[in-house]
Amino acid sequence: MASSPPRRRGYRELIAVVAVQSLGNTMSTSFWLVYLVGLPRALPLPIAVLVWLLAFAIATAVVLVYARGRPVRATTSMTFGLVAMALGHVSLAVLPPALAIVGGAVGFGLYIPAFWLPLNLLFSKETRAANRAGRFAGVTTTFTIVSVGAPALGGSIAQVFGYPVLFATASAVVLANLLLVRRLAQSDETFAFTFDFRRMGVRTSLAFSGQGAFEGFSSAAFPLASFLFTTAALELGLLFALFSLAAGAVTYALGRVSDRVRLRLPFLILGPVLSVPVSLLAFGAVPGDLGTFALAVGALSMTASVAPSFIYTMAADRMEDALPQIAAGRELLLNVNRTVALAIAMALLSVGAGVEILFLLIGGAVLLEAFAR
Repeated sequence: MASSPPRRRGYRELIAVVAVQSLGNTMSTSFWLVYLVGLPRALPLPIAVLVWLLAFAIATAVVLVYARGRPVRATTSMTFGLVAMALGHVSLAVLPPALAIVGGAVGFGLYIPAFWLPLNLLFSKETRAANRAGRFAGVTTTFTIVSVGAPALGGSIAQVFGYPVLFATASAVVLANLLLVRRLAQSDETFAFTFDFRRMGVRTSLAFSGQGAFEGFSSAAFPLASFLFTTAALELGLLFALFSLAAGAVTYALGRVSDRVRLRLPFLILGPVLSVPVSLLAFGAVPGDLGTFALAVGALSMTASVAPSFIYTMAADRMEDALPQIAAGRELLLNVNRTVALAIAMALLSVGAGVEILFLLIGGAVLLEAFAR
């Protein structure tokens, strides 16, 4: 009997895919709002935020389509998502601001579920109880470590060559990742996604909702608040890099310790509890004190990165035989609450509220993550 061919795509290969994708996306998307509100585009803040509001609303709709229980080929879906993301970057590079909002939103909205739903499930299948927290934290750590240099690189490109060149470069990196994904393709990786919120439980659903709300508020608050201190692309890139640097090592270390001592809940609660005071500190620092703001948001990036990997870990520990349901339910809750959070942010900015108010809402959203079980 012929032996089965060796597996060519495992945890390390998936981490490589995340690393390349983090480079391409973070070097560009960190500057989408800055580009839209800066001169000569000068769009009002509420209008610029539409790019993320529409993106997450589209992502929500796409998750509902994916979760009908029909077979989805992982490589085919990830390929579609990367092509959509590359076109989203190109939209920012070549289209006038109003159309760029639509093009970027469509590209990012299609990309989120098409790429990350199968990728998260592939990661889940590379874990077991003894290493799950560390391996999920490794995904977060990879993203944050790459994100340390990516915004600074993006800021340098934007400052020397202009934002259109930055967005075109990001598109090229995403397409390079497409080649990596295709090279590592596995013909047998086909999944059927459905929802099972009853089994997931109310508390875990609330925790994923809090994570989504945090991501929605922070996607507007971080770049817009930073823009109040400086409009120089390179300086903004270095500031964004500081935020990412603060998050990586702590998340990975706590994940490894959690696997060693076989405890999840204390590490989960640590992040939200520490996030609230630094959210208040960031609220007080905008728009006047750059040093305090950088310290507060750097600390917030670090503390808020801890809980998400543990929420997913705890859900996978309980539902190890239903990983597609976890992936689909999580993705829907994240995108619904990202959309709701950005709608609230847009409404507040429309009536004249300052960007700093979003940091108070971030503090409330992140507390929901402590409900996970």
